[in-house]
Amino acid sequence: MSTAASSTLEQPPQQAPQSVAEFLCQFPRVDTFAEIDEILRSTDFHQGSHFESRPVYGGSLVVIDGREHRQRRRTLMAMFSHNALKRNERDSLLPAIARVLEALKAARGQDGRVRTDLVPMLRGFLIGVSASVTGVDGADEPSRRARLQALVAKLEAASGVEWSTRNHAEVLEEGIVARRELIRDFLQPAQDRRRALVRRLKAGELQKSDLPIDLLSVLAQDGEDGSDGEDAYVWRECALFLVAGTQTTSHALPHVLWHLDQWWAAHPEDRARANDIEFLRAAAIESLRLHQPVPALLRIATKDVTLKCNGRSFRKGERIALFFSAANRDVSLFGQDVEQFNPHRPFSRKPPPWGLTFGAGVHTCIGRALVTGLSRSYDDTDPTLGTIVGVLNALYKAGAELDPAISPRRNTDSHHDAFASMPIVFSKL
Repeated sequence: MSTAASSTLEQPPQQAPQSVAEFLCQFPRVDTFAEIDEILRSTDFHQGSHFESRPVYGGSLVVIDGREHRQRRRTLMAMFSHNALKRNERDSLLPAIARVLEALKAARGQDGRVRTDLVPMLRGFLIGVSASVTGVDGADEPSRRARLQALVAKLEAASGVEWSTRNHAEVLEEGIVARRELIRDFLQPAQDRRRALVRRLKAGELQKSDLPIDLLSVLAQDGEDGSDGEDAYVWRECALFLVAGTQTTSHALPHVLWHLDQWWAAHPEDRARANDIEFLRAAAIESLRLHQPVPALLRIATKDVTLKCNGRSFRKGERIALFFSAANRDVSLFGQDVEQFNPHRPFSRKPPPWGLTFGAGVHTCIGRALVTGLSRSYDDTDPTLGTIVGVLNALYKAGAELDPAISPRRNTDSHHDAFASMPIVFSKL
């Protein structure tokens, strides 16, 4: 891969911009792996994030706690079984990638090479994958997919409004309106169809295996129908899944290309492993360790608490800020070169190779395996690709590399560590 463009782009700053720092400095700072891991696993702390974005995310899996969270998580785990992950790859992810790459051939330049911007390309086909996971029907139709993508983009901005550089009230209002339209035009019709399937299942006309393995189907079988209006938790859960299904991979994958471009320049012997699935998985996981989805995660102490790991105390009701980026750079856990990208970093189960990026304890990201895939080394099961590795593999088979003529550009609409643009060129399409 070319390093001409990458050399003009500065490495992302490790400290948050001043406005975010001012917000976070209100709270006690927690930045060691041991402290954060204990807090995340403790029942003495509850969710303290998404306060401002609760009009769109409130009541969803990521913000509830206790018995309600355990029951909801148990219900949704069926979507992330080994069988469900394999089906998603076979029926959704790989066909979507193939369609996108085939369509790009029509834009071949005079030099015979195909060029595109990776970030909008990812968002364009990942919306179809997240629609499949959520249960939105008909997302393959171009105009319908484009509208769905536009609505989810506004929901995504609202779900992370705490970190937005735009007017927060405006961002939140756009998200609420987008969710209303999403329910009316996409989610309610899809849920009605799944409720009809559940009725046929109960009547003995269908087998459970005949039903789709998606969020709306799982919730319909659990009796959820959205009858509580636009604030029903089923719609909030759909908002979460649609946003997470596009955001995690579209934010994370460009970082992997960026890092591998530099790694291969310094270690040309590894270039031959561009289609080695486990090498790509290791590269993706290492990049996930280095790049966090948000500047910090917040938790609230439910009583006076003293941590076992170091005796540090917090008062009941105290809101604390967890800085995963610092914890994921613990030299004692990840080695002396923690600031560097190293796809050959020695593997461990504890801590997991991605550090705390997917959380820990009961709030560990339920969709982690959808993103990273399953592996024999960590999950003790037959491997699955996961969205990041599946896309990386397809891109490198098509000869993807950074476009030497145009530099990548970082996101400025929020304080998320993400790229807004990453021009790439294909040499084998």
